[in-house]
Amino acid sequence: MGFAMRMNLNGSIVKTDTFRNYYINGRKNGFEFDVQLAYYRGHYLSDIDLLEVWLDGEKMPQEAVTFELNGKEMPVYKLSYAVTEFWSQVQPARIRVIRKGGVGDGKHELDFRLMLRVPYMQIGPGHDFMALDSGEKVTVNVKDQKEGETE
Repeated sequence: MGFAMRMNLNGSIVKTDTFRNYYINGRKNGFEFDVQLAYYRGHYLSDIDLLEVWLDGEKMPQEAVTFELNGKEMPVYKLSYAVTEFWSQVQPARIRVIRKGGVGDGKHELDFRLMLRVPYMQIGPGHDFMALDSGEKVTVNVKDQKEGETE
C-alpha cells in the first residue's frame, strides 16, 4: 500500500476514557474500548481491509478481537461479509479483545490499526481504491475496577 489518506475529524479516534478491562463471571477476560472513524463519511464494514490491535508492542491474535456496532458483535474475519452494516462517522464502535487476565494497572501503549478502502475513489486499474488510515496510537492509563464498581 503506497499511499493512504488521513483525516482526523474527531480529535481522537480511540476514546481513551472508554478503555477498560471486561469481566465474565467475575474474572478479567480481556479489555475493550470505543473508536470512531477519522473520515467525514461513514463506511460499510465490508470496506475494512485491516483491523489490528497491539498492546505494549504485542499484536493481539485476530481470533481474539471483535468489532461491535449497533448491538452486533462480530469477529474481524466476518467484517468483509458485512456489506449492509453501515458505520456512521459520529457513531462509536466497540473493540473487544479476549485476553486472559485483561490488562494490569498503569500506563500502556495501545496501537489501533484500521485501514479502509474508499470504494468511490478508484486510483488504479482493476480494483485499486484509495486507502483510508483510521487508526491511532495512544497511551491508556488503567485503573482496574471490578465489574459494577464505581469510583
